[in-house]
Amino acid sequence: MEIPHLTSNGMAANDKILTSQSDDEVRSDTDPLPVLLHLRIDCNGQFTLTYYMSALHAPSVSGKLKPLPRISDADVALIDNMIQEKCIPYPTVPETPGKTSAEIEALGWRLFPFTPYSFHLAMCLYDWTTASFTRMVFFKIFQYTGISEEPFPVDIDSIAMQIWNSNWGSYNPKNPDYMNSFMMEPADSLADVNAQLSRTATKLHSFSDAENRLLSAAMQALPPTSVFQHPQLFSGQMDIYQLGLDHFGIEFLECPLNEGPVGRELATAFADALRSYISAGKTIITKMAWSFTDDAKDAMHYSNGILLVANTAKDSLIWKQASYVTPLSDDPKKTEYVFAPGTQFEVHSIEYATVLDKKIVVITLVEPSDGSSTTSAEVQQVLPGVHSTYKVLELIQSNRSTRGIPHTEYKTGGRRCACFNRV
Repeated sequence: MEIPHLTSNGMAANDKILTSQSDDEVRSDTDPLPVLLHLRIDCNGQFTLTYYMSALHAPSVSGKLKPLPRISDADVALIDNMIQEKCIPYPTVPETPGKTSAEIEALGWRLFPFTPYSFHLAMCLYDWTTASFTRMVFFKIFQYTGISEEPFPVDIDSIAMQIWNSNWGSYNPKNPDYMNSFMMEPADSLADVNAQLSRTATKLHSFSDAENRLLSAAMQALPPTSVFQHPQLFSGQMDIYQLGLDHFGIEFLECPLNEGPVGRELATAFADALRSYISAGKTIITKMAWSFTDDAKDAMHYSNGILLVANTAKDSLIWKQASYVTPLSDDPKKTEYVFAPGTQFEVHSIEYATVLDKKIVVITLVEPSDGSSTTSAEVQQVLPGVHSTYKVLELIQSNRSTRGIPHTEYKTGGRRCACFNRV
């Protein structure tokens, strides 16, 4: 690929403009130099980009192109139907309106120009950042993923109980918007929730599966995050009001309860999970999407017993599985990175601590290496280091009185946080 020597010719690359001029023009000290790029792409997706600065100096970079995600026409049609029925996106609070459909559509065109379904990818990602994430989580973690049926059967009694037990701000079974997100009407009893859910469960399950698949496709298509800017990510759990620590273990494919039988309650003692399939050295795979932030203090705002610390694989230059989604968020003040359903982690360590007067379990996770790292020794020397658990907790504690809330006031997106104590 060459940039011809034409006046005012240029190319945008990584938010910088590479330009060239004709040799006949008089070039001042501030004029741009000619640019010659050569891009080679092999049939297996490997590429090499060479930047010819001079005859003797031609640095190059290489890598592998990300495959475009597969998008199901049936999933898109179902999302269209849910939009028409006003099940998505979740309504925003009047004090802090979210994005309009036109804004979401424009962002879709910008971020996902390769597909005619760019709006649907953007909408599902946007909806994840609203209180709809609760529905998307429930119909993932309460699946019996060890039973070979399509779709996976769900623990419908536990889902009904979780819907009924919600009592966080406006997110309660008497609120029309909250219940509409589950295709239901406001309910006065658990029996009412069960009765309504029995009528809508099949359609709601299909809807949730479709939205989660499109969410995963959107994140697969977003550019990777560099570790030079954020070498560690953090998440406070459990961030759904009514979920307790005994629901943490069912968030992974490795949970033995996934084998069923259908009707067996999906809940397991937190301590038992940490002693077995979530212990140090084990590999875990998430059933649902996970939201993280780049600041441990912000993560603690959402922590109700757990602080997750995520690190990249050694020598990795990017987060291979984390996508930065704030530009598409319902709340532009909230910094958010999302790991898609099916993300794999290695459990590095589990430590117990007290921070900000809260007893928490700090679980450090590492993205597994895929063996493809070709990081040079020179680059390795400048890779940012990661903080130890002790240092992370020290940083949280040292700024306890100076931090504001990590989201727009009144806009929690349905996630239980420290604001709960002020309601």
